[in-house]
Amino acid sequence: MTALFALLPALRLCAAGLLLFLLACAALCPRCLAGEKRGFARETLSATGGVLTSPLRLDRDAALWTGGVAAGTLLAYSYDGQIRHIFGKNHSSLNDSFGSAFEKAGDGSYGAGLLAVYGGICYLINHKDGSRTALLGAQAFLAANAAGTLIKVSAGRARPYADLGKGVFRPYKMKTAYTSFTSGHTTSAFAIASVFARRCASPWVGVSAYALAAGTALERVYDDKHWASDVVAGAALGTAVGRWIASPSRDKDSALLLPVYTPSYAGAALTYAF
Repeated sequence: MTALFALLPALRLCAAGLLLFLLACAALCPRCLAGEKRGFARETLSATGGVLTSPLRLDRDAALWTGGVAAGTLLAYSYDGQIRHIFGKNHSSLNDSFGSAFEKAGDGSYGAGLLAVYGGICYLINHKDGSRTALLGAQAFLAANAAGTLIKVSAGRARPYADLGKGVFRPYKMKTAYTSFTSGHTTSAFAIASVFARRCASPWVGVSAYALAAGTALERVYDDKHWASDVVAGAALGTAVGRWIASPSRDKDSALLLPVYTPSYAGAALTYAF
């Protein structure tokens, strides 16, 4: 029970953000939630199921991409301690202010609120592609966080501020201090950024979205909430899910979620075949 109570603040925050988004959609764009063929909730559940069952779909390109993601995560893991030390030496009031701003980019309530505002404005000016992008962003956020939560609980990695070392993994402990891998804020930011980058014609939209997501990732390491490898894996997870959700031919694209366990490391790699 103590573990569950420790998670209540985060759960309330996510629930509040999701409720805000759904209420705004219902008020501003009731037909968006209903949809012509499938409702928003049904489509979101389908997308989430597609992400969670992705290990069943593996092809050569996805396997190669998986190897790249796993290699990048393991490389970051080998330098986790050094990177934490570097960030720890560079704290300042200015950096703290920037960090606080970037943290909000991956916050569930802020992300849902921004999507709701963007989708509402697009609906009012009859910009159907924009409204659709907002809904896909919400789907990517929910699907990526569903996968990320499963990985967090399964890995049970100790957060840096716990001062237990980078190699401590206690699966299914259900305490905030053991939910470091992967970074949820980073996953959320990259999932939403990937949807906008894929659907918007202007390259500057993608550059700006990914820059904001990258700032969120750096803030999580700077704030000692995550190891560098946590945010690398979170960025890969969010990007993979976001691009898959926004793909015009989602059913033809290949997504892959694979667990990675070694004697000193536990986690997962989610990949997307571009």
